[in-house]
This record gives sequence, C-alpha cells and structure tokens, in this order.
Amino acid sequence: MYLPMGDAAPVAPPRSSIHDIVASEGVSTAATIALTYHGYKRTGSLVWALIYGMAGRWFPVVAVPVSLAQGFGERKPCP
Repeated sequence: MYLPMGDAAPVAPPRSSIHDIVASEGVSTAATIALTYHGYKRTGSLVWALIYGMAGRWFPVVAVPVSLAQGFGERKPCP
C-alpha cells in the first residue's frame, strides 16, 4: 500500500478509557454469570437468580458492588 508523504499528520489510535472496559461485552457477561449465581445462592429461587443476572447484564457498575455488599453468595437472613 502506497502512502504519500504529504503534510498529513499521523493519526493516533483511540485511547481506551475505564468506561470502555467496564462497558465491554466480556465484563457484562462475567457480571451476568456471577450475579445469576449470587441470586440463586442468596434466595434459592430461579426467578430471583434470573433477575439478579439481568441486573448484572444491564447495570454491572451498580449491581456488582451491591452483591458484594450483600455478601456474595450468602444466604439472605429471614426476618
């Protein structure tokens, strides 16, 4: 490929930010799997496991810290 030697400046590749990493497909998939496990272990219900998994898919930045604050995979205490 021939590139002319003109006044064109080289273009720097785009920089990735932390938002690009957190919003990536791999992080979202990992959060979905982890939060589905957490939801099932916490409640024992498949429905709640799927709800936790969807929260991990759509809101990983919020859902993952909440699951850690709840005690990841710990059973929910009865009132």
